[in-house]
Formats: sequence, C-alpha cells, structure tokens
Amino acid sequence: MISVILLNYNSSRFTLNCVDSIIEKTQSADYEVVVVDNNSAPDDFSALLPLAQLPRLTLVQSRLNLGFAGGLMLGVQHANPRADFYYFLNNDTLLRTDVLAQLSDFLNQNPGAGLCGAQMFDGDGRQQQSFFYLPTVTSKLLGHGVARLFRPGAYPSAKQTYTKPVPVPVIAGSTLFCRATAFNTVGGFDTAHFLYYEEESLSKQFALAGWSAWFVPQAEFTHFTGQSTRYNFDVEKEYYISIFHYFRRFHSWPERALFRLYYTIKNAKKLFRDPIFGRLAWFILRGSPMNESLRYRQTVR
Repeated sequence: MISVILLNYNSSRFTLNCVDSIIEKTQSADYEVVVVDNNSAPDDFSALLPLAQLPRLTLVQSRLNLGFAGGLMLGVQHANPRADFYYFLNNDTLLRTDVLAQLSDFLNQNPGAGLCGAQMFDGDGRQQQSFFYLPTVTSKLLGHGVARLFRPGAYPSAKQTYTKPVPVPVIAGSTLFCRATAFNTVGGFDTAHFLYYEEESLSKQFALAGWSAWFVPQAEFTHFTGQSTRYNFDVEKEYYISIFHYFRRFHSWPERALFRLYYTIKNAKKLFRDPIFGRLAWFILRGSPMNESLRYRQTVR
C-alpha cells in the first residue's frame, strides 16, 4: 500500500490536475491519496470538495497553516497506518510515468534504501536537477567541485544524465518516496521547518539511521515550480530560519559560525543590487531567530 500525500495551499487547480495524473498513470499499484488543505482561502478549498467523492482519496482541511512539514505530517496521521510507503508529492506536479509502481518496486528490490525520487522535468519538458547535496563548510566555501575531490560519493554530478539508479545525498522535496518503516523510525519530518529545508533534514535523519537515498531516473514527473509561494522579505527570512535550524541540529558551533559568516557576506555583497539583501545580512548576523518565523503569524480559521 502506497499513501500519496499532497499539500494544497491556495493552488487547487494544480492539486486537481495532480490527482488526475496519479489516477491516469498508476496502473497496478495499491494506493490511496491524502490531500491536506493547509488553511487555504474558502473558495480555494471549495474547489477541492469534489475530490472527497473519489475512491481511495481522503480530503483533510486544516484550520491552521501548519507549514510544509507540519501539513505533510497531518497527512501522515490520516494515511493508512498499514501503508508500506509514503509518497510526498508536490501538488504542482504531474506524473509522466507509472511513478508509484517504479519507485515502490525499487525500494522492494533494495532493502537498504529508505528514500528515493524520480526525474524532474519543467513545464516545457526540460530535464531538471532532481537531487541535491547536504551543506558542508567545504562545499560552501570552496564549491561542490572541490568538495567532490575529497568525497566523490557525497557529490554525484548533477549535470550528468543518468540511465540507472544512483545513490544521492538529498532527493528533491517535490518527489519524496519513503519506506514507511524508516520514516516512522526517524520520526518523520522535523516540523520546526515551516517552509524550507525539509528534504535536507529528512535525508540527513535517514542517513544517520543507516538508510540510503536513491535517484531513480526511469520514473518521471513534471514540476511547475513555485506555484504556492510568493517571494518577499518574510519568505526569504524563512529560508535562513530553516537552514540555521538545520545547522543547529546537525553541525558543531564552529561550523555554524562559519556558515553564518558565509551567508552574511553573501547577502551583504548584493546590498547595492537590492536593499533586501542588506536586511537579510543583518537578520543572519542576528542569528536568524526562530521566533520571527511565519509560523507565529498564523491564525485559526
């Protein structure tokens, strides 16, 4: 059993199309779909109501915006507790192949793998990077090319076209296919991440528990990026709140100090391009305090 979990936030048109693609492309896998509405506007949630009539589909309405990780964990609570796999799929995606069967078959055949993902394409059909790297001081200060010289296995080339599955550090958050036993053992998503860095944190948790992550290029999906997020100063701040929460959890204080210096200088250098970068540099220098997160501005509908 595969539990596909989608999160909707004022983007019902994409959610409806995504569900249609799951139904169309899934040929034989035993699955259910859980759609969590993360406190969208009433009209947007109303557009989702026909989904509640579909077999295999559960529609959940949250009266509070729980953020990305929190919304997905709410979906887990409404998923079948006997599910073998969880598939966390962005709602602004369309499946191109029978992804559920391909990824579940891969995990069934590779018992040491806990997490895998598919090949991403953009809306114009162009192949996109589908895996990423965990941040290190070496990679930030010297670049991924130099870091690859010291740890080639941790930095597989993102520019290469792969025809066979390959182990990778981080699967793109738009297509996280997880072994349920591994996901449950590590505690699932760290809900302190409101908007960013959920996939890096989850991949790190899996790696520390001994589970590997894999990119499976035969499985394909389209991702219409950035449909649910409006970029502004508060959203940019949220990125640094999340990344420094990750650093506090998984890195030593000397490393955190170097990361803070790196990101402060990186933003300060762009001050004359836009004043927002100066504000971000000061925010990072202040410690990217968690109490300024958007999570603390949410109201119950």
